[in-house]
Amino acid sequence: MIFFFTGTGNSLDAAQQMATRFEDQLISIAEAINHKTFDFDLKPEEKIGFVFPVYFWGVPSIVSDFIAQLKLHNYHNQYIYTVLTCGGSVGQTHRLLSKMLFNKGYRLNAAFSVQMPDNYILMFQINTPAEKVSEILNSARKRMHEIMAVIEKQGNSKKLLTKGATPWIYTSFFYPIYRKGRKTKPFFVTDSCTSCGLCESICPSKVISLEKGLPIWKEGQCVQCLACIHRCPESAIQYGKRTIPIERYVNPVLK
Repeated sequence: MIFFFTGTGNSLDAAQQMATRFEDQLISIAEAINHKTFDFDLKPEEKIGFVFPVYFWGVPSIVSDFIAQLKLHNYHNQYIYTVLTCGGSVGQTHRLLSKMLFNKGYRLNAAFSVQMPDNYILMFQINTPAEKVSEILNSARKRMHEIMAVIEKQGNSKKLLTKGATPWIYTSFFYPIYRKGRKTKPFFVTDSCTSCGLCESICPSKVISLEKGLPIWKEGQCVQCLACIHRCPESAIQYGKRTIPIERYVNPVLK
């Protein structure tokens, strides 16, 4: 059983690779929340995976909300692991996740990370050339093969978790900014919007609605996955002026 959350497809890419190799079931965290599905029955030897992107060196709000309501029936210390997709390092994201699971009575047995193309263009001027994106994705696939080999043996490997030089500093300083600062007011749409409604349908936290054919963002619930910005077919969605000149990114699994 693999629980995953994705915005622009990186974590879906990793989760699909594992689901194929392990012949395992994929469960979308966003869909589970929207359908209020939090109860899951486990098999005696079942492995449980959590695959999601690192946000501000921490856990996305939608993932923490899901775990807070999660109920794993027939849990008897089955192997639980996480695969964290990131632009570079994870800080102490795995520690935060471990604590969340511990508070529910579950134990995180292993944590891994895999570098994927970065997409957080709200703060960083990310314009990665296509050949560099391809190079990163190829390296990610090789890393995933190493990770999956360890998971098959229900093991752990510190070599496959990139925390960064000062992980506690990253998470302690930046993660509270994410938890408190997910504002939607800077979102706006340009005249190139065709009212296709894709942004509304793919928003994992359902904060986007169409009014007179144009997207409107509710305040206070945004996960900041940036799916609406990156996946807009006309690049019509912006976040202030900073995103206007920046190219969008979508993992090939969503194209």
